[in-house]
Amino acid sequence: MEIAVGSRPGAPQRGGDEAYVAEIVAPGIVLLAVAHGFGRIRERPAPLVATQAVRDSLRRRVRGERRDPRGALSAAFAAANARVYAHSGSTDDYVASGTSLTAALILGDHAFVGHVGATRAYLGRDGALTTLTADDTVGDGPLRLLTRTLGTQPTLEPTLVHVRLMHGDALVLSSGALHELLDETEIADALRASASSEDVTARLLAIAGIRGDGAATVIVGRAFNEIGPDASQRRPRPRDAVVALVAMIAAVIVATFVLHAVFSTP
Repeated sequence: MEIAVGSRPGAPQRGGDEAYVAEIVAPGIVLLAVAHGFGRIRERPAPLVATQAVRDSLRRRVRGERRDPRGALSAAFAAANARVYAHSGSTDDYVASGTSLTAALILGDHAFVGHVGATRAYLGRDGALTTLTADDTVGDGPLRLLTRTLGTQPTLEPTLVHVRLMHGDALVLSSGALHELLDETEIADALRASASSEDVTARLLAIAGIRGDGAATVIVGRAFNEIGPDASQRRPRPRDAVVALVAMIAAVIVATFVLHAVFSTP
């Protein structure tokens, strides 16, 4: 998979912090994650604490739970929520910090997406764009309110989605101003315009920068699954060659006996 990350800070008056992860957490297993939130925990932004908690949890769990990536991802979200909630100082009457988080755990051609809040994940396939997540919000525009985030309740169950990746598919994770300022058609157009993940992230951030001054982060991962060779052009395996050689030797022996029988007959 080809992966590119683009991020730019927002204007101070807009508030909010962002964080991301794009790394290998175990052999053959990739984690992509974006977070957007508010508040600080021990002098660190809540989104950074949440993404690092998810990464740390998956590093410990994913090796032993390779057969249950859903369980590993759900447990990672629960661990991140517990860490933010325990140290944020939030109460039932006052919320000190919280963060949206969308993460994709990729094993081969399988992607498991976990989500809470208003960050997003998209799947680009054959020129079309599908939204894999639903915002946990009510209302529209300036009156839109988040209904779920990490760190604002003692326990949390993320929304999980499983996607089988095909050759040429693109996973897009976005936060902040990106999907507030760009619609899905523009994201799909950017994916169609370039086969390079880096070019796509640069184009999306450039458009978002023209339209607003909020923080924005985008991760684009393109799947390039290997296509198996044509069976008609497949090279013979060593075992096939041995079988062919034995058959040829047997044919020669049979032919020798037949010829000997023919010429020895009076």
